[in-house]
Amino acid sequence: MAMYLYKLIGYILIPFIPFVIFKRLSSGKEEKGRTNERYGKSLIKNTSEKLIWLHAASVGESLSIIPIVNEILKNKYFDVILITSGTTSSSKIIKQKLGNKVIHQFIPFDISIYAKRFLNHWRPSLAIFVESEIWPNIIFETKNMNIPLVILNGRMTLKTFKRWSLLGGFSKKLFSNFDACCTQNSDSTIFYQKLGIVNTEFTGNLKFANHDTEIDEKEYNDLKYLTKDRTIFLAASTHDGEEDIIKNVSLNISKIKKNLLTIIVPRHPQRNNILFGVKDSKIAVRSKNQKITEKTLFYIADTIGELNLFYNLADVIFVGGSMVDHGGQNPIEAAYFGKTILHGKNIQNFTDVYEILRLMKLTEQVQNERQLELIVNKLIENYKKTKTGETKDVAAALKKEGNEAVNNSMAVINKVIGI
Repeated sequence: MAMYLYKLIGYILIPFIPFVIFKRLSSGKEEKGRTNERYGKSLIKNTSEKLIWLHAASVGESLSIIPIVNEILKNKYFDVILITSGTTSSSKIIKQKLGNKVIHQFIPFDISIYAKRFLNHWRPSLAIFVESEIWPNIIFETKNMNIPLVILNGRMTLKTFKRWSLLGGFSKKLFSNFDACCTQNSDSTIFYQKLGIVNTEFTGNLKFANHDTEIDEKEYNDLKYLTKDRTIFLAASTHDGEEDIIKNVSLNISKIKKNLLTIIVPRHPQRNNILFGVKDSKIAVRSKNQKITEKTLFYIADTIGELNLFYNLADVIFVGGSMVDHGGQNPIEAAYFGKTILHGKNIQNFTDVYEILRLMKLTEQVQNERQLELIVNKLIENYKKTKTGETKDVAAALKKEGNEAVNNSMAVINKVIGI
């Protein structure tokens, strides 16, 4: 009954889809010339014999599957790799990182007619859903075509599990469509099994394998020249409500530490007008090509794919989504630079990751704004540049975790396809 209602609602919404797309285009959430993909259509001809389809929601998920894509390219079992995602930022990242190795399409809206059109065009031999992206119509239609389904790097919080559990039989029927599930932590393994995926296995977190610490040397040198000898406090992947905290902390510290520069990288780049009550002369915005000067107290880095630049530049790092009720953002990318990572208490999305990093003495939790100020101040006072050797040791340990996750995940995928 629940599935019938879900499908019915989808069909009822069809007349409104053009208005949704128009609004998304207006706000920059769709790419011009590619909106047909949201209807399951494609301008790319499919001539493949064996196509593997991976769906990654956004940037983080897209980055996490790069090592898996590289492994798939090596064994040559599939002749085409199709990656779908839901955001323009992830599309740019996939193009930047994988280029012509894969085909990228935007995921169609989760309406049966669009799902069927998409599947009939691409005819995948295997479908892989990354992390927590669950689209019922697409999943049911995929299974109806006898296409094997796998969840890769599966992550499910207790809160999400309780929500799915409320749907009872519908959830069991939905999740039982999956032939296998690779999870990134032990809690998720239990939750997926309880929801009906029999072949569920803890394989490790693929995000540890995304150890690309490359930076644009010219951009880095330009920033290094502009920041000169200033102490840099980086607030990465911040959410609404956290920028005010960072602003207050930075303004208080800068009264004593005159050379402090705070760089804020908002989780959503379009949110660049985030420092209210601060004079414009003290703020520089990267997307507007505004240069850092001696008067600049805050630098808003509202660009995509440049976090490594700022992790490398920073003296002290705070990773956002953790001082508001969001569940935290992924700290692994920052950890590869071997510097202390500060975070709030709301890290339920990455509990296992933070535990590993805590044991490596790479993280420190703060409870509130006042404590963040005290610890940032302390770290600035005692800060010493991380030695290259120490950074390499950290990177090697993290890389080992990632390689194990890749190998374990590939073993499950190969088993599903019978190789």
